Amino acid sequence: EETDHSGMIAANDLKLSPKAMIVAEPTDMKLIRLQKGILKLKLTRKGIAAHSGYPELGDSAIDPLVDVLYELKNEDWPSSPELGATTLNIGMIHGGQAANVLAEFASAFLMFRVTHDPQELYDRVVSIVNGRLDIELFSMNSPVHLGQLEGFTSDVASFNTDIPYFKFDGTSYLIGPGNITDAHCSREYIPLDQL
Repeated sequence: EETDHSGMIAANDLKLSPKAMIVAEPTDMKLIRLQKGILKLKLTRKGIAAHSGYPELGDSAIDPLVDVLYELKNEDWPSSPELGATTLNIGMIHGGQAANVLAEFASAFLMFRVTHDPQELYDRVVSIVNGRLDIELFSMNSPVHLGQLEGFTSDVASFNTDIPYFKFDGTSYLIGPGNITDAHCSREYIPLDQL
């Protein structure tokens, strides 16, 4: 999920058809009934390098990227009563070669946590970008309804997993030790009593 879903996509080559699949993500041992979808894309722009004392001789790749990112961050994205707001994370920004030079290249890698149809969201992004940047689509999937079992506390997840990329007719369950809010940071841990 953090990159390209290649592990789950490759698992399809095994031609497995299980009745059930358990994906262990940190859910505090709650059985997730619904997870957000995603839209992952990269925005890029080529510019023309020039000395920053003479900006009329070049074209900064960073300036239009910053403008678009600002517009995207301030857009009113859809929400749902159960999943909450669609969110945008600008996860990586690259660009420029020196502070005194107009940037000849800039890029940003974005991930939306989607509450509705990701294609509609992508179309809105394309409209906002309006040709000012190149858009490379990495992946998208809709929110996913997951299996439930009696006796488990259920919840919804504001994160996404590789579940939509495994093609089978069985039921997917999302449950695991730890809390997702402790993931990807310096305090990441799993309580021993949940193992």
